[in-house]
Amino acid sequence: MGIPAETASASGKQRKRLKAEERRESILRAANSVFGQHGYEHVRIDDVAAAAGISKALIYEHFRSKQELYVELMNRAAIDLLGRIVAAASAPGVEGAARLEAGSKAGFGFVAEQPEAFQMFVRDVTDPEVAAVQAALRRGAVSAMVGVMEMEPVATREGLERRHLEQLAEMMVGGYYALADWWLRNREADIDELTAIQLTFMWIGLGRMQRGERWSLASFGGKLAPEAG
Repeated sequence: MGIPAETASASGKQRKRLKAEERRESILRAANSVFGQHGYEHVRIDDVAAAAGISKALIYEHFRSKQELYVELMNRAAIDLLGRIVAAASAPGVEGAARLEAGSKAGFGFVAEQPEAFQMFVRDVTDPEVAAVQAALRRGAVSAMVGVMEMEPVATREGLERRHLEQLAEMMVGGYYALADWWLRNREADIDELTAIQLTFMWIGLGRMQRGERWSLASFGGKLAPEAG
């Protein structure tokens, strides 16, 4: 007995679809490597095609432009990176310094494993649409960090409004970007050292904030909360 015509047709389409998905993935892997080494501005679709071992025309069957390809890579990397950080930082029983350490290790672990992907977040680009995506992904990282901080007990955030958490998150994300970018230029350094230096710098202040200490802003026309006596 042969395979029914409808089943055979569906099976053929399935095989073709999977082959197309595999081709798309191979293009993304090649593009990630080429963009990571040379940056967005200096890469042409021809370079990606050469790295993938295929024709430029075949790439255009999957991506309309270099810009679309680059944005796809950035979005995928951001989902992976934020997923790792949030999962590590929100694990049951983890809070305070342990939460920050877990998130930091996950973040720097991503940089060590996928340095080419991370470079897309910090490299300057002249294309305004790509730059806008970079900025949007950074805002997403800040928002995710605010969400992580809101997991802390309310008592440890006394006197801190949402905007204050956003300000802290901006500094944390900015510091992470800067420190990871430093490591990309100094890869002989132990990646664990980045977590240690980040926690040393940040937790001394954050830990005291959790105990209720606040820097007075009275001289600037405002005050976060009463200073600890």
